[in-house]
Order: sequence, then C-alpha cells, then structure tokens
Amino acid sequence: MKIAILGRGISGKSAEALGNALNLDICFFEDGNFSLSELKECAFAVVSPGIPPHSPLYRAAAEAGIESISELEFAARHFSGRVLAITGTNGKTTTTELTVHLLRALGVDAVSAGNIGNGWSELTAEVLRKQRSVPLAVLEVSSFQLELVRDFAPEAAVILNLASDHLDRYHGKMEEYAAVKERVFAHTPPKQRILGESLVNSPLRRLINAPAEGNRITSPDGDLLLSGGREIIRMSETRLRGAHNRENAIAALELVRCSQGEEALFDGRLREALSAFFPGSHRLETVAERNGIVFINDSKATNPHAVLAALNAVGKDGAVRLLLGGLDKGMDFTELLPGIRFIRKAYLLGQCREKIHAVLKDACECESFNFFDDAVNAAAREAVSGEIVLLSPACASMDMFKNYRERGDRFRQLVSQMP
Repeated sequence: MKIAILGRGISGKSAEALGNALNLDICFFEDGNFSLSELKECAFAVVSPGIPPHSPLYRAAAEAGIESISELEFAARHFSGRVLAITGTNGKTTTTELTVHLLRALGVDAVSAGNIGNGWSELTAEVLRKQRSVPLAVLEVSSFQLELVRDFAPEAAVILNLASDHLDRYHGKMEEYAAVKERVFAHTPPKQRILGESLVNSPLRRLINAPAEGNRITSPDGDLLLSGGREIIRMSETRLRGAHNRENAIAALELVRCSQGEEALFDGRLREALSAFFPGSHRLETVAERNGIVFINDSKATNPHAVLAALNAVGKDGAVRLLLGGLDKGMDFTELLPGIRFIRKAYLLGQCREKIHAVLKDACECESFNFFDDAVNAAAREAVSGEIVLLSPACASMDMFKNYRERGDRFRQLVSQMP
C-alpha cells in the first residue's frame, strides 16, 4: 500500500517511522513539489500540522479524492496501549510533563508524546517493532493535530482553557477554534472528560458543547486541593506558582484519577512527586537577580492569555518591565488590559509591535524596538531595585527566532552578560 505524507517536519518524520514499521510504500509531498496524479495513487494522506487547509498541497490532496488524516490519527489506528490526551490554549506542556511525572512516581510506564516534540507515530513504531513495551501514552495535542482526527479515542482527556490564539487559521472565529479543540472529546467517555479550572467558570465554556463530567478535584481557598473532601496537597507545598499552574496541577491529578483510580490521589509517592516537580525552561523561569532586579524568562507565552497568567503569577503593581511582541497569529491583544496595573513599561518587538502599541498606548508607557537585544538591554538599563524584567511576548517567535526556545535562550544569554 502506498501512502502520502505531506510535510517533512517532526510530524512527517514520525509518520514515516510508523509507515516503515507497517511496511507501507511512502511518498513525501511538499508545497511547490507535488503531482496530483501521484497523490491519486496513494491510499491516504498523513497531513503534517504545519500544512494549513488553504495551502495548495492540502487542497490537492482533497482534489485527489483520498482520505486525509493527521499524524495523531495515523498513530491512533495502530497504537495498542492506553492514551490520555491534553489540549487547550495554554499549559499543555506543563500538564503533560506533570502527568507523566506523577504516573511514573506511581510505578506506571508512562511516556509523553504528541505536540510536546516526541511523535506518537514514532513511539507506535517502536512498540510495533517490539523495541519497547507498550506504555501509557500521555499526549499533548494541538488544535492543528485535531483537525483531521476521526477515530482518535483517549480513555481520558482534558481541555485546559480557551483563549485567543491561531485565529489566523480559523478565520478569526473563536467558535471554530473551540470546535476543533472539542474534537478531543469525540470518543472519550463523558465521565472521563475534564475541563480546566478557568474554563469551567469562563464565558467561553458555552463554546464546548460536549458534556464533561470528569471534574472532581476542587480548591476552595486557591491553595488546598481536595477530592471527595479529602486533602491531596496544598499548592504552597509545590513549586508551581500562580493560578494557571493550579489549573495545570488539578488537570494532571484528574487524569491520574481517571487512569489509576481515586485512591491514587492519596498515595504518598504522588504527593512527594508533586512537591518535587519543577516546570521546564522558558516558563516563568527566573534566570537571574541583579541589584534587586529579577529577570524572568517566559518565552513560551505565545498568546495574550499566557502573558496575563504570568503577570498575575509574578507581577507587582507597576513593577514589571514587559518584553512583548513577535509574530501575530490573529490574536486579540485587548486580553492584556486586565494586567495593565502590573506593567511599568512595555518594550515592543517584532512584526506586530504596532498592533500591540495601538492597544496599550493609552494604558501604559510603550517603546518600540527593531532588535530584540536592544529591547532587553533597554529594559535592564531602566529597571530599578524591586522591579521585574519579564520576557512574556504574547506572540510566536518565528519573525525573529527559530522558535520560542531560541528566543528564551537569547534572553538568558543577554542577562548573563550583564554586569
């Protein structure tokens, strides 16, 4: 059987590994380098998430009359293990990493995959080749990956939150974006569907039509986590700061409960693991404190909702010098305004700096820069003791950097060179 793989990125290479494990004949296609007649010879197409629906290659696959599926769906059809899935606008990576960390502490062979960087199809290929035992897969799932799923059926799934992001792909409509996210619940039992803490109380909750009955863990005072009236842990005993990380922790614990049962929440090993967990780089990462000035790298904050969460977590009134801007994704920057009281000055960068300036100019002091290094150095030079220099850009990085990691690494490098 011949299959088409559209795109040669991480997802395409992961699909290739699974195709080889299944002894399929693989043909790669990329925009600007494809033949409609060759596409028609293929049984189906595995479409990389970076191939947008409006692209000529995507449309050609549809015209060829073959089924188009995502790499996520390709893996789902061949993976024999159990699956937990995590989607939402923000917090997916932290929640995925934390869920795996907690499950492993309980002795479960759990592994992260999906949008987190480890292709699920590649993991599936390793299982098929008997290169490893069948693990419990904890998947970080993006909206792009969910666009072309059909049979994907996690045993439990969570939608953490919804906020303005990727609206350039969804015609500027939150309803369309939410509908794609909701596909993670299509084949998940209602009692195993979990909504993030903030989404439950958000007006955007109305956009999720599928019933979700999995939420059981509560935090009556914002610190203590309870299930069935029994204490799990206090957030103050962990290294997870801010309401957004409480949401991530609750979601991870809900997934553990769905997978391992209620009593697992009260296992001493889980409490110890939760206390020890530390979020990865580029997420509210304190990189230095110099002369009373704190430098925080939150480069992974690629939409306004994430920046607001950062401001609420670490901000002090009028004490944050905020580095903002980059590549726009059709987002609504007015979502930044509830955090304006924290911002001493905004240092604006990148492709959409003028769009952000139009929103913030009457609310706080703003200055635009052509170069990233100049903005960082200006913020550091102007900051005084007691203030915070926060890189939390609200935008993608690809107009100036390869990815958010490279952007965050450059920030750390610049800070390390300061006297």
